[in-house]
Amino acid sequence: MSETAPHETDFVTGVRHWARENNLLDAAAWRSGAECGLLTSPLPVTSGGTGAGFEMTCLAMEAIADESGVAGLPFAFSAHLWAFQSPLAEFGTASQHAAYLMGSLRGEVVGAFAATEPDAGSDLLSLRTKAEPDGTEHWRLTGRKTFVTNGPTADVFLVLARTGEGSALGALTAFLVPRATAGLVIGEEIPKAALAGARFNALRLDDCVVPDRARLGEVGSGFAVLMHAMRHERAFILAPVLGLMARAQRRAVEYVNSRVQFGQPIGAYDAIRERLVRMYLNLTCAREILLGSARLADEGRLDHGRASLTKLSVSNEFTSFSRELPDLYGGYALLPETGATQLMADALASRYYSGTSDMQIKVIAEGLGL
Repeated sequence: MSETAPHETDFVTGVRHWARENNLLDAAAWRSGAECGLLTSPLPVTSGGTGAGFEMTCLAMEAIADESGVAGLPFAFSAHLWAFQSPLAEFGTASQHAAYLMGSLRGEVVGAFAATEPDAGSDLLSLRTKAEPDGTEHWRLTGRKTFVTNGPTADVFLVLARTGEGSALGALTAFLVPRATAGLVIGEEIPKAALAGARFNALRLDDCVVPDRARLGEVGSGFAVLMHAMRHERAFILAPVLGLMARAQRRAVEYVNSRVQFGQPIGAYDAIRERLVRMYLNLTCAREILLGSARLADEGRLDHGRASLTKLSVSNEFTSFSRELPDLYGGYALLPETGATQLMADALASRYYSGTSDMQIKVIAEGLGL
């Protein structure tokens, strides 16, 4: 059990207590987490949120992972917040807010963002899912999606589809597709080695017909919806990683101070101490850039380059951090109770969701004029 950090507010302390007292791999944790305010904190009061802001939300996600050691649920909460709820609040109509946004704040509606396809991840020009008007104020969606976070339990899917030819800038449109819509086929859950507690699946849209009122934003504004989602998701999806790193650091210090070899704790050896200092540096750098980006967002100054820089930097620090653990624990690193192999898997995954590291470099380079 970790102690409450000096900077924590009542909200973050309450979230930490919730994470301590609940099984975060249980399906009921979503609703109880919402009751703690986890799904209302980033949105302003005018949109139905509490207005706690981006930094406070990130600190809460860090506290969950720190207290529980579970990466998946705070990741799933974050995907719901940044890639579904945020664009819905920004682009949705009053009727869409009434149908989905208010319920999403209470944990009654789970949202999922369906953009990635088997042959189209970062390459939006390869996106093949189509939405065609059928002449009766309806759209007919056809295509496939994969790696849909929260898909197995989602009540509504924010689907990105092609409504025109050429550049993605004006050829994509977003739609809100309820789970029960005819033609929407929910695929089986995708097994994975990382992010325990987060669930992914694939979707198939077989002549899935939705009314025009299901459109999120204007026809051709799908790229703007996507970029709005990605700006927040890339910057903040790794907030739980800070908690995983802090927890692993504490446990590693405890281990090296209790493990005796050659007549003294292994923490007395310079090689071990250097690894732990490098880990602490990784954690400090990751926390500074992520929370700095959260403060920029609270001031309305977060841009796409900074969001990608945050994602790239934190995933790199997390990867470097996790690689130190095996040499601290030796053969014991293979045992589940050390958490070393799980942390390494989570670190590997962090490099690819919300855009690969190479994609983040591309965005950053373009922002530098390269």
